Amino acid sequence: MNDKKDFSADSDSLADEIEIEFVDEEKNLTPVDQEPDLLEAADAVTETSVSEEVDHLKEELDHVRDIYIRKLAEFDNFRKRVERERDEGQRAATEELVRNLLPVLDNFERALKHAEDDSGAFHQGVEMIASQLWDVLERTGVAVVDPLGQPFDPELHEAVQRVEDSERVLGTVASVMLKGFTLGDRLVRPAMVSVVVAPEAGGNGNNGEGLS
Repeated sequence: MNDKKDFSADSDSLADEIEIEFVDEEKNLTPVDQEPDLLEAADAVTETSVSEEVDHLKEELDHVRDIYIRKLAEFDNFRKRVERERDEGQRAATEELVRNLLPVLDNFERALKHAEDDSGAFHQGVEMIASQLWDVLERTGVAVVDPLGQPFDPELHEAVQRVEDSERVLGTVASVMLKGFTLGDRLVRPAMVSVVVAPEAGGNGNNGEGLS
C-alpha cells in the first residue's frame, strides 16, 4: 500500500512538471496578433533599401550624364580646333603660292610696259597670259593694293621715298613703285610707295628723297 501511494504521488508530481513545461513553452510562443507588426517592419526595411538603391542609381546617372556632357564639349572644341588649324594651313599654303606668283605677275606687267609700242601678236599673247594669271589670283581671293593719291596707311603701304611737294596733300601716296597684294584679310605684300611731305624751310625742294 505504501508503495502504491508513493507511485501515485510521483505521478502527480510528474504531471505537474509536464504542465509547467507546457506553460513555459506557451509563454515563449509568438502570439498571432504580433505577426502584422513583423510584416510591417520587414516592409519598412525593404522600402528603405529600395529607396537607398534608387538614390544611388540616380547619383550614378547624374555622374555619367556630367561625364557625357563634358566629353561632348571637349570633342566639340577639338573639332573646332582641327577645322581652324586646317583652314589656317590651307590659307598659309595659298598665301605662299600667291607670294611666289607675284614676281611672275610683276614681270608680265613690266614686259607689257616695254612692249606697248608693239601691236603684234607677241604683245597680245603676253597680255592674255597676264590676264589669265590675274583671273586665277582673283578667284583665289587676291586683291591688289594700288594706293596712288590715297592717304598713307602703314598697315598696307611701305614708304620707301619722300616727295616734297606743297601743292599735293601731305601724307598721301605720291607714286607706287610696286603694287601690294592682299589675300582675304591678310597682307601678302605691302605696296612700295613714295609719300608727300612738306618742303623743308630754305630747302632746295628736292623730290624723290629716299627714306633712311
